[in-house]
Amino acid sequence: MPSGETTFLLQEEAIALALSGAHTEALKILDAALAEAGSDRVQADALRLTRARVLLARDAADDAGRAASELEKIAGEARPEAWRARLELARLSAREGKTAKAAALLQASLEEFRRFAEAQGGESASLAKVLSGEVGRLQAAAANSPSSEVRPGPQPPPDATDLIRLVEFGKRLAAETDPDEVLRTVLHEAIDLTGAERGFVALTTGEDLDFALAENLDRTDIEKPGFEVSRKLIRQVVDTRRSALLAVAELPPDHPASQSLRGLGIRSVACVPMVGPDGPLGALYLDRRTDSPGVGRGRERHLDLFAGQAAAALLNARSHREKRRALERAEEAIRRHRSESERRVRYHGLIGASAAMQEVYRALDRIVPSELPVLILGETGTGKDVVARLIHDQGPRREREFLAVNCASLPESLAESELFGHERGAFTGADRPRPGLFETAHGGTLLLDEVGDMSQRMQADLLRVLQTGEVRRIGARETMHVEVRVIAATHRDLAEDVKRGDFRQDLYFRLNVLSLRLPPLREHPEDIPLIAREIVERLAGNRTPPAISEEAVRALVVYPWPGNVRELENVLRRGLLFDTPTIQVHQLPQEIREPDRVPTRPGSLREAEERALRRAVEAAGGNKSAAARILGIDRKTLYAMLERLGLA
Repeated sequence: MPSGETTFLLQEEAIALALSGAHTEALKILDAALAEAGSDRVQADALRLTRARVLLARDAADDAGRAASELEKIAGEARPEAWRARLELARLSAREGKTAKAAALLQASLEEFRRFAEAQGGESASLAKVLSGEVGRLQAAAANSPSSEVRPGPQPPPDATDLIRLVEFGKRLAAETDPDEVLRTVLHEAIDLTGAERGFVALTTGEDLDFALAENLDRTDIEKPGFEVSRKLIRQVVDTRRSALLAVAELPPDHPASQSLRGLGIRSVACVPMVGPDGPLGALYLDRRTDSPGVGRGRERHLDLFAGQAAAALLNARSHREKRRALERAEEAIRRHRSESERRVRYHGLIGASAAMQEVYRALDRIVPSELPVLILGETGTGKDVVARLIHDQGPRREREFLAVNCASLPESLAESELFGHERGAFTGADRPRPGLFETAHGGTLLLDEVGDMSQRMQADLLRVLQTGEVRRIGARETMHVEVRVIAATHRDLAEDVKRGDFRQDLYFRLNVLSLRLPPLREHPEDIPLIAREIVERLAGNRTPPAISEEAVRALVVYPWPGNVRELENVLRRGLLFDTPTIQVHQLPQEIREPDRVPTRPGSLREAEERALRRAVEAAGGNKSAAARILGIDRKTLYAMLERLGLA
């Protein structure tokens, strides 16, 4: 026999299925629970009552009769389930047009219920008062309109003021060609029209609903488990294409939506479908948490007209957007065709004419003018920090601060203070207040290099700042608003780290608004002569830069460059030390000048990394810090690579 708690959970599951339209599955759950309830009359009656309500909601050919049979089994005794069963029987009679029978049953129930309430104490008496109030409401409804329980009567037409308002609203929407702006206007106007406190727009995307825009309501609230009933209500409205208006105070305590809405503090709800010629586009959800008249009450017709205008405007704006995008694609194709014969060799300090670098340049064309967060991916030495600086220097924040921090080399004990600052006395050694990098970079750009090496704790702190735009110094009570463009860079595969649980998915989405992958040198070796020439000219300074022999160039092109551009620069820097007019192949390291010894089988990259590390450590006389400087990487990264390759 199931416990009372188990029975309640089964009822909740059945109600949730019924709300989503799965009435048959809900009935199967209730039938199985009834079979297990056995002689426990209280649990059996509660299950039968829920079963009757599901049957009435399904409204098939013989469901009303089956529901009445279930209710009559419960209605004979003086228990809360019996009173609820009588109310349902009265509603059923009223729905069938038997108003006299419904009124008589309601009146008798009311009188008996008052006597029952007087004999009870505590919680039972409280429940009796709630139910007797419901009896009075239903009695009045049955007396005035026998069909009022089924659906409201005809709505009066909008008055002249409302018509003018709707016409003006339609004009504003017709002139709008941005779908996002249409949704903002629709939602704001709907809240104003209905007297709602808050709301959101849900759009259909295949079988799913996308919560596209909210006002006075956080998206995280919508995604909470307690909002499930409201999400099911939206799904029902979209599927049936019929509006739903609920006043929680008028719902019986055991109504499927009553408990959940009360738990969220919601007092009234309006949900209206937006339907286009080819089907539903989504729905407007509005609610209020105060006890004033229900959202949209008395304006049902207005809401239907409003939603129709909103759907038409949204379709119109989407059509404009598609035309605009088609035009942009055509213009881009023309530009690409014109420039195909003259590929860019430079991009504000970046060098390369290969197809891989053209992709980088095109991505930067989109990224640089924006102020959105950027995630730069690439192996060590590909120039992620250089590109981050380029994005800032050429972007709209070029006049403001650019700061950078290497997350891999930042100890966790200092990371919070470094990023967010501290007050005097916040910890031992904090002898004066110090602003953090976010605070200092306000209005500018902050590069979080090697963000993939951040600890879980710092990931959580960083996510909070990105979500709220506020930082709090260690030891401070007040938060302060910061407005910073964040550029994150990493050599790690963050998508894989997310799958493994090493990196927070929500933080990954926050950082990966715009993304850029920098190719390793081995993917565009044809650019190596250009890059090498540029490096030599820069390193030569005021001297005449040496040439690079053809044999040396061929050796540079063949080598796989595990350290990428940074390693190439270090090799050429060493070549300049010979102070000859031409850098010859014999002046290059052994593994570069002897291409026949460079492995070509799978695994050659690992071996090349091994050789580069060994060479650097040997050249530094075993000093790891000096070896890291030779390779152009930080000491922590060097230790990690040595350990990974078994060289530590």
